[in-house]
Amino acid sequence: MDSMMTLFMAITGGINWEECYKPLKDVSLLAMGFMNLYIVIGFFTILNVVTGVFVNTAIESANTDKDLATLKQMHKRLAQVDNLKQIFQEIDDSNANQVSIDELEEALATNKMGSFMESLGISTDDVWSLFLLLDADENGVIDLDEFVNGCMNLHGPAKSLQVAKMSYENKVTRAGT
Repeated sequence: MDSMMTLFMAITGGINWEECYKPLKDVSLLAMGFMNLYIVIGFFTILNVVTGVFVNTAIESANTDKDLATLKQMHKRLAQVDNLKQIFQEIDDSNANQVSIDELEEALATNKMGSFMESLGISTDDVWSLFLLLDADENGVIDLDEFVNGCMNLHGPAKSLQVAKMSYENKVTRAGT
């Protein structure tokens, strides 16, 4: 029983290895070799495997967090699209699946619609400019797809790609004149 306790203490740091080697030196060099083998197997192999399992679990947990963040972002985007479709239906008084500049101005005059657009980061100060930006096919009315796509593009702060695209279009326009 004392030998088992000595082995346990040797592997857990409860006893100095030198204290274990002194009595073994009197017995034989083979006993000291077995003690070395025990320490190598126990300390360096088994404990490293246990550490590896913990590290692997942490890595898997981090990957799950990334997947969860991606799912949350996708869900948030789908919810925004659904909200925009619902808002479009509220704006479209005539149920023609098209919104005119007058309908948009009237809807933005209400606190509910203006506040919702502002919460998306879309300024409602200049309704005419907003209408022109949303009217992608430039036919004078905004359909559901134009409204949703336009609002999603205008949503939030300007992206670096959008700023670069604007800069490029500005340069092309200057070169053409």
